[in-house]
Amino acid sequence: MTLGLAGADHPIGLVSHLIACLAFLGLAVWLLVQRQQRVFGLLVAGASSIVAGWAGLVALGFAFGFGEVPGISHAETLRTAGWLVVLLLVLQRPWGMDRDLRSGFLVSAGLGFAVALQLVVDSVYPFSSAFDPELANMPAALVEVVTRLVLAISGIVLLHNIHVNSLATRGPSIRFFVVGIAVMFAYDLNLYTLQFLLGELSLVLVELRGAVNALAVPLLLIAFRDEAANRFALSRDAAFSTISFSAIGIYLIFMSLLAHGLRLAGGDWGVVLQVMFLAVTLIGAALVILSPAVRARLKVLIARNFYRYRYDYRSEWLGFLDKLDASEAGASAPQPIRERIIEAVARVLNCPGGLLLEVGEDGSFRLSAQWHWSTFDGDSAAEAFAADSSLVTFMAETGRIIDFDQLRAGGQGGPRNRGHDLACPAALLADRSLWLAVPLPHHGRLSAILLLERSPVVHDLNWEDYDLLRTLGRQAASYLAEAATQMALDEARSFEDFSRRFAFIMHDLKNVVSQLGLVARNAERHIDKPEFRADLLATVQSSVTKMTDLLALMGQQAGRTNSARRASLPATAEVAEPVDLARVVAMVAAALRRAHPAIEVEGIEEQLPVTGDCERLETMLTHIVQNAIDASAPDAPILIALERTARTARLSVTDRGHGMSRRFIREELFKPFRSSKAEGFGIGAYEAREIARAHGGRIEVTSRPGEGSRFVITLPLAAEARAKLART
Repeated sequence: MTLGLAGADHPIGLVSHLIACLAFLGLAVWLLVQRQQRVFGLLVAGASSIVAGWAGLVALGFAFGFGEVPGISHAETLRTAGWLVVLLLVLQRPWGMDRDLRSGFLVSAGLGFAVALQLVVDSVYPFSSAFDPELANMPAALVEVVTRLVLAISGIVLLHNIHVNSLATRGPSIRFFVVGIAVMFAYDLNLYTLQFLLGELSLVLVELRGAVNALAVPLLLIAFRDEAANRFALSRDAAFSTISFSAIGIYLIFMSLLAHGLRLAGGDWGVVLQVMFLAVTLIGAALVILSPAVRARLKVLIARNFYRYRYDYRSEWLGFLDKLDASEAGASAPQPIRERIIEAVARVLNCPGGLLLEVGEDGSFRLSAQWHWSTFDGDSAAEAFAADSSLVTFMAETGRIIDFDQLRAGGQGGPRNRGHDLACPAALLADRSLWLAVPLPHHGRLSAILLLERSPVVHDLNWEDYDLLRTLGRQAASYLAEAATQMALDEARSFEDFSRRFAFIMHDLKNVVSQLGLVARNAERHIDKPEFRADLLATVQSSVTKMTDLLALMGQQAGRTNSARRASLPATAEVAEPVDLARVVAMVAAALRRAHPAIEVEGIEEQLPVTGDCERLETMLTHIVQNAIDASAPDAPILIALERTARTARLSVTDRGHGMSRRFIREELFKPFRSSKAEGFGIGAYEAREIARAHGGRIEVTSRPGEGSRFVITLPLAAEARAKLART
């Protein structure tokens, strides 16, 4: 059956599609004349116009015969593609395609391929052929039907995702939108499914399709009359991509038509002229597309003509914070915070550079950072912002932005800055690249001023630009204050590190002084004895060696990472080597026995190897024994005992001194800078415990007031010692 009959033979189809043509044309006009219409509404208006054109062609086909009206199949494919584009752009943010460009490209490329294939098939298999059963077995007929089904199913899937993603955030209006579009895709799915099964289109369904499609118009009107529907709009990035690709497509189509004309008019040189012309136009298009200035101008054009507000404040704020918080992991030279502040504010107005002036102790402003503005003399500019200058006074009192173009024109820095006599050096105004001065106030005080280089895109500023810059200036000032606080904290930590290091040195120095004091007191009675003189010389030599080491330690720079914590843990085992604990006990006992002869030692007859730092282990035991000496009478015995277990070495120090309470042991003993002795520093026990912990051990204390104390140090045996014990 071939539809080449007059319209009187098919009045239903003619009237049905005329209704659809008028309905969608009316919807498109209504959307276009709406005030403050968003890009989403304009895209729906465009898709509705395509539907109106398609319905008009089908109505002409019913009137004069489908064989007499070309382009019906192509118009239907464009009609479907128009709605798919609208749905894809609506799903851009819910599907994360605005962040993951790869996934967005794959989805768009897949549907684009299906649409392109359908357009090719439309040229081979026109709409009138679908009513001829004899042509149903053509390969083009099968591809035609399958592609139509794929596009219809894709539209329904996209609509389902829109509905699911809008359940929690949208009102009932979005359901009218979804149902209205779904009517068209569902009808196409039913129509082409029957064609696939029966081999030809159903004339009745084709006649009624226009009227059924027209039913979507009142649903779309209801959806767009509700302001909530307008909130379901395109992001600015989506609008930029849509308009950019649309412009590129129109450009390429126009250039292709011109190239085709050159081929027809060029004779033998037609093909050469066509190829060269297309190559030149493609190169020109690529240069324009890749130009940052063109992209920036297009974004500004879209924002100011298609949106109620110039800025997507959510996107601007997140981009601003992301730039300031950028850790620049992996970068050999991370960008300083002040340069990040300049860049974060400058990118809002597409400014190519800027510089930061920070207030000094005298109230004047000095250059502290410069970003991509090497041609501007920042030091000379800073001279114009002295403490008593009118520019500084104006920004401090009003918090407003200074527009230097207004000053050049004889104004007062901006449309809202009247009533202030702003004096600016002529040399500063002569540099046309200087555009804006943004104040950075913090807690009511002007802490910094940001100077911005002239934007090649933005020229006219309004209240939105000023308010956004002022808001960003306040936030930037808080980041500057945080950076200053962090710097002060780092300096305080450096002093704290030095103080802690000095406290440990003073503690060790006190021990040396105590030993020398005891030797000096005993010298009055035993100086004539040769043995005492030998001990005296050994003690002095040992004291000199220790004080020399302390002076060297004091001169070291505390420049390591986490210096404060390392200062509080000076006893870490930085050297891991076998150490004979019995030899350490013998050395400490011999050194301290000169000051307290009543020190006794047990269990050092055999070697007892542990893994660690010999010097630090000696320091640990010296602290414990020295505390026992300080707590004991001059002739009171102190016992240092060493014993071996299966996996550990146990070292105990027992004295009969004044003892300690349980509360003191629990709350005070191992706290730094806490001491029960008037001349004590409260360092010894704390450092001894940290050394034991660094070696994988622990210290346990038992004590009774008036009876004495017992410190037990448990350290793991070296691996060789444990293996030897296991064999025995």
